[in-house]
Amino acid sequence: MKLFYPFRNGIGRYGCLLILTLAMMALNCPSLSAKELSVGIYENPPKVFTEKDGTPAGIFVDIIEEIARREQWSLRYVNGTWANCLARLESGEIDLMMDLAYSPERAERYDFCENDVISNWAQVYTRKGLDIKLITDLAGLRVATLRDGIHLVRFRELADGFGFHFDLTQVDDYETVFRRLHDKRVDAGIVNRVYGYASEGKYKIVRSPVVFSPASLRFAVKKGAHADVVAAIDLHLASMKGEKISVYHQSLRHWLGETTKLNLPKWIGWALSAAASGMVLLFLMSLLLKYQVNKKTARLQTANRLLDKQVQETMKAHLELKHSEELLIRQERLSALGQLTSGIVHDFNNMLFPILGYSDLLLEQPHELKNPENVVPKLKAIRSAAFNARETVKRLQEFHRADPSIKMESVNIAELVSEVVTATKPLWKLKNQAGCVPADITEDVPADLVATVSRPQLSEALMNLLLNALHAISDGGNVTIRAFSRDDNFCLEVHDTGVGMAKDVVRQCLEPFFSTKGENGTGMGLAMVHGIVKRHNGVLNVDSVPGGGTTITIQIPLVQEEVSGNVERTGDAARIENSLKLLVVDDDENSRKLLEEYLALDGHTVIPAKDGASAMEMFDRNEVDLVLTDSAMPKKRGDELARHVKFSARRVPVLMISGFYQNMDPQGERPEGVDFIMGKPFTLRELRGAISKTYRNGMERSQQS
Repeated sequence: MKLFYPFRNGIGRYGCLLILTLAMMALNCPSLSAKELSVGIYENPPKVFTEKDGTPAGIFVDIIEEIARREQWSLRYVNGTWANCLARLESGEIDLMMDLAYSPERAERYDFCENDVISNWAQVYTRKGLDIKLITDLAGLRVATLRDGIHLVRFRELADGFGFHFDLTQVDDYETVFRRLHDKRVDAGIVNRVYGYASEGKYKIVRSPVVFSPASLRFAVKKGAHADVVAAIDLHLASMKGEKISVYHQSLRHWLGETTKLNLPKWIGWALSAAASGMVLLFLMSLLLKYQVNKKTARLQTANRLLDKQVQETMKAHLELKHSEELLIRQERLSALGQLTSGIVHDFNNMLFPILGYSDLLLEQPHELKNPENVVPKLKAIRSAAFNARETVKRLQEFHRADPSIKMESVNIAELVSEVVTATKPLWKLKNQAGCVPADITEDVPADLVATVSRPQLSEALMNLLLNALHAISDGGNVTIRAFSRDDNFCLEVHDTGVGMAKDVVRQCLEPFFSTKGENGTGMGLAMVHGIVKRHNGVLNVDSVPGGGTTITIQIPLVQEEVSGNVERTGDAARIENSLKLLVVDDDENSRKLLEEYLALDGHTVIPAKDGASAMEMFDRNEVDLVLTDSAMPKKRGDELARHVKFSARRVPVLMISGFYQNMDPQGERPEGVDFIMGKPFTLRELRGAISKTYRNGMERSQQS
């Protein structure tokens, strides 16, 4: 452990006092039972890094080693990249992560200490020759930064907000960012300001005036684990912050301390050597200059302290505002979803009725099972009702899953409009039902109109506009949804014959938090729609007359750059003719038995397992051709089983099925080791297609490797 005591290079006058203070602290501080903690360490000097001899060093290392000494912990450091350490923390391979920026999103996955170690923010550097003044000047440039870091997340949000694109390069550490910038392989680099200030002098780079993303850097553990460790760190960190001679303040001074150097021009030295008579004058000038520099340095230090305080306050306000905005957006989405689900209950009960009714009839009259003419129509009715219920659930999941990430695809607009109108039908079609709006909705959309859009986001935007229109005609009226192409743009209009809006309301209706619904509205509905349109490089216009209705028009380019996701589609893949030996894993007994019967129809051999742990043992003991596993299970999850299969000596493909398929990664990225994902519920035909694709793709990869 590295301590920066005043007597490190010789006993100082405060040495004895410091030894006595630390000894008393060690005696009085409550200690956890002696334990070993595995701590992730990566290269991000001066906060955390390893010396040339492999010794851990940095601000966070000094602090955790002092706390470990007090608590009698044994520390074991695990080296890796930042992304490696974060993945190991989430999987439980390490106990503690140093230097992790707090955010509300991460707080849902990790437990953070309440006390931060230092505050930080993102600093933009550029190669020499570029003149970067604003963040929008980075549009179209090659930008490098830390893989999956908090600054990358905030930079993407800013880029989406300002509507510009950039060429991203992700690396494993900040040193690589500066090296690539130095070698002109990228145009700009984003690092944290602590690393930048400490390392910028080693490279031919330029510090720009662009800063953003204030962050609170803390210690973190896996969610729900090591609460005692978090409490102990908070206790000692608060204590050290209050002690001016503590390891905390010594470490900050050592690693972040700055010195002011006075570099006199070379001609002064020449003049001194050439004219001895000017030595006295130059000496007096140097004293005066030193006085002025010290005076200005004092002013700069005062200004720096004020700036640090303002940054702290700004960061706190920014985090609070972002958290409030996220809560309001979630409330708006849940409000719209609540309106839909309250109406869909009627339709869903109608779908469940034939399923329950025909099932009861068949169970009450088992002799009818011998009469195919009577049984088959009933089974077809049950299957049709279940299929309609599945499609209704998919529409709800698509609306709930809408998120800021863009995944462009070619979408038939008429189908999308019909799906949204169908989803809201229970709110307006049943005019004799309480709570329904007596409305007529007209769809005027060409059947062949296709545009490149994010389907979930455009559905959410249209859903909000349609709910607003129904609110405007709560006493009855008409809503017209019209879509058409104009030049290279696609236009979508939603017109209602409602009460309309005054000019001052029209001017403010797109602003966040502005609402005319009183306590029943959050003011985020149209603001969300506006944000979605901007992310599609489009514009939104509002035309309204008091008493004359409202028309809202979305106009976006017909064709945009497509971002392809790994969306799993079974299609009509050819059925596998030869019999396979499959390991089938599902904790739900009914689902597992149904899968066994499905697979038995095609002559496959099934090895059943009720959880991931027993499945791993069966996989190790048996030769299988394919693993079919559920995703969410006790003991070991499906993705853990997939990784176990992948890292084995055998190359066995893995097919994952999940009832949470719609809520998984919106970009369609599969968990590590998974070859194909299919959502529940599914038909026998869809299962056959998924098995065929998974097996054939797995065989092709085995041949290539």
